[in-house]
Amino acid sequence: MRIFARLNRKQIMNKPLKRNILFLAAVVFSSMVFSTCREKPQTFAEKIDQLKQQIVADSTALHQLEYTEFQKLEKDFMASDSALQYLKPEQVEAVFEPLNLTQAYLRQFSEVSPDMHRKMRYSLLQLDRLKADAQSGHITDSLALEYLETETQVADTLHHRVLYFQDRFAYCSKEMAAIKKIRP
Repeated sequence: MRIFARLNRKQIMNKPLKRNILFLAAVVFSSMVFSTCREKPQTFAEKIDQLKQQIVADSTALHQLEYTEFQKLEKDFMASDSALQYLKPEQVEAVFEPLNLTQAYLRQFSEVSPDMHRKMRYSLLQLDRLKADAQSGHITDSLALEYLETETQVADTLHHRVLYFQDRFAYCSKEMAAIKKIRP
């Protein structure tokens, strides 16, 4: 019998939610500091190119998460979950929360990663269109800057989501390694 079948939704999401809120507050603060400290490009085209580079780097990191770290973490989770039946009750209690958190992060990632990919592709397309429209004079400079600000906010949100999952997967990988060391 799997231990996770007895959980209700409130138990699964309560503790990660509190941690997520604290993490998101830290991310917002760090993004404010990061955005004021990074070097500002001179031209509008350079700003767009820099933002595109950030999105491409984040897309690469997301693929890395998806095809390397997610799969490894999922495999480790399944092995640890299957081994629960061989553990003593006090050992099950010790590994319950890390397994529960790992399951929640794996589920969360699998739900949001397709949307993240879609938003990244769309942002790159929008930035190409914005650059072309601004260079051809189809839109005013003030409107172009407004659109760029919107795309920057989307890109920063995606960037922080990638960082969030990198951090969560690293944490869960350490927890899964610790669980592997527990012997029945």
